[in-house]
Amino acid sequence: MFKRQGKKALNYATGLTLYNLLLIGVYPAISQSMVVAELADNLPNSVKRVFGVTSGSGLDCFESYVSTQCLGRVWILVMGVYTISGADALISKLVAQGGMAYLLSSPVGRWQVFSTQIAVLVSGLALMMVLTILGIWAETMFFDIPIKIGSYFRLGVLGLALFSAVGAYSIFFSVLFNEEEFTILSASGLTFLFYILDILVQLNDRFSRLKNLTIFGWVRPQEVLEGEVPTLPTLGLFGIAIIFITFAGYIFSQKDLHV
Repeated sequence: MFKRQGKKALNYATGLTLYNLLLIGVYPAISQSMVVAELADNLPNSVKRVFGVTSGSGLDCFESYVSTQCLGRVWILVMGVYTISGADALISKLVAQGGMAYLLSSPVGRWQVFSTQIAVLVSGLALMMVLTILGIWAETMFFDIPIKIGSYFRLGVLGLALFSAVGAYSIFFSVLFNEEEFTILSASGLTFLFYILDILVQLNDRFSRLKNLTIFGWVRPQEVLEGEVPTLPTLGLFGIAIIFITFAGYIFSQKDLHV
C-alpha cells in the first residue's frame, strides 16, 4: 500500500512542482510590469478576496503572489482530489474489489490494518506537502527571490493538518458506506460545502460568522507567509482529524464487512 500510494503522491507532487515552476518563473517579469500591476490594482475587492489576497494587488510582494497562484484554489483542488480518492482507495475500493479480504485474512488485527491504511494516507499527504514546499524554495533560490523558509514550513504543517482533516472524514465515510459511490459523493459533497462557505465568507462580510463552520476558513496562506503563527488552526484541524479517525477505526473494527 505504501508503494502504490507513494507513487500516486509523487506523481501529484511532481505535477504541482512543475505548475509552481511556471508561475514562479514568470513572477519577476510580471511584478515589474506596470500594465499587469495596474490591471491587478483595478480588480474588484470581491475578486481579490475570493483568491485569498489580503493585502495589495497580489503583485506587491512575493508572498501575496505565491499564496494566490501557487497555494490558492488550484492547489486546494488538486490536494482535495488526491485526499478523497486516496481515502477511497484505502478502504472502499479494496472492499468492492475484494482486496480487503486478503488484508483481513493476514495474521493481524483489524486495528493494525486500519492504522496502516491511515499511516499510508497521512504519509502521502506529508510527502506532497514537503515536496511542494521544497519545490517552491528551490525555485525561488533559482530565480533569486528572497523568502523566509520558516513561514513556508509553518504553512506546510497547517496544510497537512487541513488535508488530514479532509482525509479523516473521507476515511470515515469510506468505512461507514463501504461503497465507492457513496464514499466519494459524501466526502466530495462535504468538502465542496466547506469550499463554498469559505468563498461566501470572503465575498461578503455578512457571512463572516460562517468562517468557523468551514475548515478552509482556518487556512489563510498569505497571513501565514507574512509571519502569522497558526497554532490554534493547526491544532484544531489535527483535532478534527483525530476525532474522525477514532470513530472510523471503531466502526471498522466492529462492522461486518462483506468481502
